[in-house]
Amino acid sequence: MAEVLGAKSCILVKNVDGMFTENPVVNPNATLIDDITVDEVLALDMEDLVFEQKLLYLLRDSVNVKEVRIVNGHKRGNIEKAMRGEKVGTVVRK
Repeated sequence: MAEVLGAKSCILVKNVDGMFTENPVVNPNATLIDDITVDEVLALDMEDLVFEQKLLYLLRDSVNVKEVRIVNGHKRGNIEKAMRGEKVGTVVRK
């Protein structure tokens, strides 16, 4: 929908803090990824993504949307921080 509306970015609200190097439920030492590109995510070939893999292809092929930010909507203030461009969650870029 963000692409259709001509938005440059999109916030994906989830119940997790963002994208991690591994599943943090399985490995509590997994590290939050602050910033990553579509190609880097695809190269990681992760079994368990916080979003559908199709999102990566949609982002890669988009004209308007340049990034998607994944934030935990269960934590008060995260959406506002993301809207202000503050560091929260994970940014996936083209």
